[in-house]
Amino acid sequence: MSKKKPSTEAGAAGANTEPCPPPAGPPAAPPGKDAGGPEPGPEDVRKQLDETKKALAEARSKADGNLALLQRVAADYDNFKKFAERERAEAVLRERSAMLLDLIDSYENLERAIEAGCKELGPDSKLLKGLRLTLELMKAALEKAGARPIAALGQKFDPSLHEAVYFVPDASRPEYSITEEVGRGYTLNGKVLRTSKVCVATRPAPEPAKDKAECPKDESKEV
Repeated sequence: MSKKKPSTEAGAAGANTEPCPPPAGPPAAPPGKDAGGPEPGPEDVRKQLDETKKALAEARSKADGNLALLQRVAADYDNFKKFAERERAEAVLRERSAMLLDLIDSYENLERAIEAGCKELGPDSKLLKGLRLTLELMKAALEKAGARPIAALGQKFDPSLHEAVYFVPDASRPEYSITEEVGRGYTLNGKVLRTSKVCVATRPAPEPAKDKAECPKDESKEV
């Protein structure tokens, strides 16, 4: 048997043949709608709108709750920050006050030493001149740090600034005026660092009333 050879023309025709496009069908249904389904009615639209409003209200309520919580946390943090800053400032002030009180004690001891040295060595002593210079430097350091002496002598007694050591009756001075400063007081930036120890004048006690003179007896009435 002889084999048939394929036709070259048929092969060429098959090679040049392009695929045919699929036939055009009906348009695709829009999203959310079934193809060929009924249109949503007014009741469905109203129900869908109510559900959307409800979900929106719940989301708004949740957002308001989260905002209130965030505001409380921010307020708490702000209060804590202020409290921490206040505590730090008070701690610094305590340490600074303690250091200044030690410096004030040294300043006053040196001041008393100079007064005593004047009696022994005389006011023109070279040693006392050097000590006075040191005293002035210490005074400048105290003023630079904010320490100021409290006015006392001749002032009216103020329990927030002065501490009464003893009282002296004195009619020549106003009542409760300070007649003597026993220990100098200081303030630090307007706050009392140490009260002044003072002597306060008071009104003298009234003199006791004298007894009335006895009337002489009338001897003529005696039998």
